[in-house]
Amino acid sequence: MREIAQHADRLAFGYIDFSADLGCSMERDALLMARAEIVLASKLAGLLPPLEGVTPSFDDAALVEDDARYAAAMGFGGKLCIHPKQIPPTLKGFRPAQADIDWATKIASSGDGAVSVDGMMVDAPVRLRAQRILAAAKASDAAGK
Repeated sequence: MREIAQHADRLAFGYIDFSADLGCSMERDALLMARAEIVLASKLAGLLPPLEGVTPSFDDAALVEDDARYAAAMGFGGKLCIHPKQIPPTLKGFRPAQADIDWATKIASSGDGAVSVDGMMVDAPVRLRAQRILAAAKASDAAGK
């Protein structure tokens, strides 16, 4: 995967095909290491975060949203869709939770250096995470319009 990433513009995970090739389940736990490797290979190659594969069901918006939320938590930057009905729940799943946005807003205004915010040490890596959450929320809001 890491060698492929060196020659790609962006990676995507066709997990249905992958699980068929391996003869394994399509359940999240069975594919956890493959997903993690794709995310890591993308990062190491300087690519945009990879795209998660499709959710085969397009009539179950809650499942599509949950799959998108899981993909976002794993470090994927988007998700492939097979039906227009999947777009709104996918966008919703990739939007950070309001609690995360509230946390990130507080962290972003915490100043410089290492400080304590609500009993938590905040330094540059924590601020970077907060900035990414706020950027994802802004991008999600723009995509939803």
